[in-house]
Amino acid sequence: MRLLALALLAVAQAHEDPLVDPLSRQLFDFKEETKKPIGLLSTSAGKPVDLRETNTFNSDLLTNPFFIDVINHVVNERIPDREVFAKATGAHGYFEVTHDVTKYTKAKLFEKVGKKTRVLARVGTSQIDKGGSDTTRVAVRGISFKFYTEEGNLDFLNIQIPVYVYRDPILFAEAVHAFRPNPKTLTRDFTAAVNFVTLNPTALHAFLWLVSEMGLPKGFRHMNVFPIHVYELYNKHGETFYVRFKFLAELGYEPLSLEQADKLSGSDPNFFIRDLYNAIEMKHYPAWRLEMDVLNKDLKDLNFNPFDVTRIWPNGTYHTVPIGRIVLNRNVENQFAEVEQAAFNPANLVPGILNPPDMLFKGRVFAYQNAHTHRLGVNHNKIEANCPLHYAKTYNRDGKPPVLDNMRDAPNYYPNSFNGPIATVDEAKPTSRVIPYESQSVYLEDSRRFYNYVLHEDSQKQRLIDNLVELSLRIKTPVVEQFVELLLKVDKELAKRYLVSLEIAKKTRELPATVEDLREDEDDMMARRREEERRAVERILKEKEMKERRVDERRKVVYKHED
Repeated sequence: MRLLALALLAVAQAHEDPLVDPLSRQLFDFKEETKKPIGLLSTSAGKPVDLRETNTFNSDLLTNPFFIDVINHVVNERIPDREVFAKATGAHGYFEVTHDVTKYTKAKLFEKVGKKTRVLARVGTSQIDKGGSDTTRVAVRGISFKFYTEEGNLDFLNIQIPVYVYRDPILFAEAVHAFRPNPKTLTRDFTAAVNFVTLNPTALHAFLWLVSEMGLPKGFRHMNVFPIHVYELYNKHGETFYVRFKFLAELGYEPLSLEQADKLSGSDPNFFIRDLYNAIEMKHYPAWRLEMDVLNKDLKDLNFNPFDVTRIWPNGTYHTVPIGRIVLNRNVENQFAEVEQAAFNPANLVPGILNPPDMLFKGRVFAYQNAHTHRLGVNHNKIEANCPLHYAKTYNRDGKPPVLDNMRDAPNYYPNSFNGPIATVDEAKPTSRVIPYESQSVYLEDSRRFYNYVLHEDSQKQRLIDNLVELSLRIKTPVVEQFVELLLKVDKELAKRYLVSLEIAKKTRELPATVEDLREDEDDMMARRREEERRAVERILKEKEMKERRVDERRKVVYKHED
């Protein structure tokens, strides 16, 4: 029997299990790399742990230093999660300049073609907590890039759509609460989300992007991302340019189907993270092209606000300039040290790139700085993941660790006469800045353009409708009616298609409220019902279209008769 077991084990080892991917193999990879134990076990103070101290039976717990050490640490090792993008992974890589852009900016990381800069990426999903599903519908996904340049860290915080949900930073808290779980039920409540969009119609444009196929990519590697703000660049001559950056996936954007998303959400909620990790381990390195849209006209000649983050620049008002590419080629060694403690701040810019002038950017700077201090302490920029390439020389002192050398014995006030760090003068930096006028106006034509032109195929429109219907099934009629009124102002066909589809779905669907309502054949029935609903919607819309045509023809006959 023992020989048979050994023989079976040998066969299993000879034929690697095809279902064990690189992510699942991580512990075996570590064992293979280290060959033997990496050292003697010790307490966090360095005292070697005696084998008998690893078991507490028949001993005094309070005199066991190993027990005290591990218990004290494990109950204190968690830090506050991020309010948004709590769930994320990360990877290391590099940025390489592929095109000369010194005409536009003096930033040193762009100073010559071929130059490489080390990059850290944090990739994640918002509106969910850790443990949530990567394929959650109606969620903001994003990639934050930290460039370690010789002029300091440059951070771009990007999301997967080119527009934002609101302009006024005071709405940050309201949007977070509306799209997060209900405080009583602890479940996502789309009644609140749809109500928020209805009462803040500037959010509709971004909401449609998120609910469409553009909001659910086929993994992070197929995801385009955008910093959303308009940055002011300046070159060595002091000339300024207004640009919008974008990072375009070299694999090309590809959406995940709703059926695939639902299946993965149950079977592998970490699939996007798994995909990114495995691709890097297999040397299929994900890459993004960095480009910028440069405004063509002088600001005073524009008939729109180019700094409005809820809108897209009209065609013909800009030209696109390629800059370089980012390649992620190494997985992190420790998620907490390198990703959880990474602090990305939109205010982290370098000479040659000025902060965007819009109010939302200013609000985000305050929010991110405050959040990092809350989560990581006032010395978060001294954590290894956030340390600049060259040692930062400041007058900041003390605080919660890490403090590193705390600037040793250098003067701790500025200015001083004793050789402390001195400020520089950037002769090319513009001396005046634009202050955009922020208005309360709502521009629904952007939503109309998105539905009719960005979603140019009927299947894309149907995907949007299907998703809107799914999230509306448990919403009561008064909220739906308000939302339909808003959609009617955007596009009558969109509103009609949504309302008809929802009415049919509510008549034919049976959503379980308790476990007693579950049916074994629910998945197959759901797929068939969706198809039947789509056909019914098409039939009803065609009938309505025919009726409208007949009415129009009768009107023409009446007008002709009157003439």
